[in-house]
Amino acid sequence: MTKKLSSVSRALDRFVEAIGRTVSLLVLVIIAIVSLEMVLRFVFNRPTPWAHELSAWFQVALVFLGGGYAFNKGQFVRIDVVHMRMSPRAKAIVDLTLGSVLLGLFAGAMIWHGTDLAWQSFRMGEVSATGGWSGPVFIAKGLVPLGGILLVMAWISHMLKQLVILFEPE
Repeated sequence: MTKKLSSVSRALDRFVEAIGRTVSLLVLVIIAIVSLEMVLRFVFNRPTPWAHELSAWFQVALVFLGGGYAFNKGQFVRIDVVHMRMSPRAKAIVDLTLGSVLLGLFAGAMIWHGTDLAWQSFRMGEVSATGGWSGPVFIAKGLVPLGGILLVMAWISHMLKQLVILFEPE
């Protein structure tokens, strides 16, 4: 049973990591957009109306779609002062119980409310209010529930690893 759990966990990790690595390339896109804007604005006195907003949208994508990847790499929020002093089995129990409840509430809110916001935005045809490029806002808002789903996938993988720790003999 633990081999099957580990196999599913590895598959989830590979998927979340592929998304995270792909999304991390947005850093280069953001740098390119900001650099282009700086050259156009300060060298040619021709600022773009869309660069600031588009780079902000890519940053939103980076944050929300990279959350699961950050979690898998141990870079997510946790009270390490207490957690790091626990035995592996105690950590597993805390993560399976309290951690699951807290992450479930957080990711649930991201998915539920994010979907609602994105759907409302889509239904009303909401576009960017800055007038820079009139981009459809539902796309950026849709990244919130998508990020929540990726975070849940990373959490499921983590939980499977914790189950392996509990079920394997010491």
